[in-house]
Amino acid sequence: MAGAVWKRRFLASAVSLGLLCVLLLAGIIGLLLYQRNLLNSYNNLTAERDQLQTSYNNLTKERDQLQTSNKYGKCPRDWKKSCCSCYYISADEKTWEDSRKDCQARGANLVIINSREEQAFIKAFNKRAWFGLTDIEVEGTWRWVDGTPLTTSYWTKGEPNDLQEDCALVDNTQQDPVVAWNDVPCNHTNSWICERQVC
Repeated sequence: MAGAVWKRRFLASAVSLGLLCVLLLAGIIGLLLYQRNLLNSYNNLTAERDQLQTSYNNLTKERDQLQTSNKYGKCPRDWKKSCCSCYYISADEKTWEDSRKDCQARGANLVIINSREEQAFIKAFNKRAWFGLTDIEVEGTWRWVDGTPLTTSYWTKGEPNDLQEDCALVDNTQQDPVVAWNDVPCNHTNSWICERQVC
């Protein structure tokens, strides 16, 4: 009888010990899987950090190049320089608003024409092109894209002439070497000229 009790106790201990081993093994496997997931997350975050650092370094280098170029009055490639400004003349055609957004993406704005010399320079591009003048906010009150009112103009005879034409462009069909502005609907597509001041 004592042997049977001892046998039962031994069997119960063995089963308990076996269950404990199974639980420990399951816990160890769970911890290993958790550790592997943490390691994968860490590796992914490290790779992402490295990509962000590379992007940051490239953007910093590009910014420094732009600042250096602007500091010494140099224009980016494919831009024309006159006096203290660089001018980009598009090969594509867009609406007035999309043209302005393109200029802003280039760190510039649609050209603001401040003098007869600048107007002659712009006209010499021989492009039918948007520039930074509109009366879209108040009909008949023409303003530059920087908000300043128009004081000196180079409108072609009879222009501006239409209530539905709220954006200005340089018209390359005009023979005059300076006078060449025309008002047209802003949703038409034309080339455009951006200006970025460098001094």
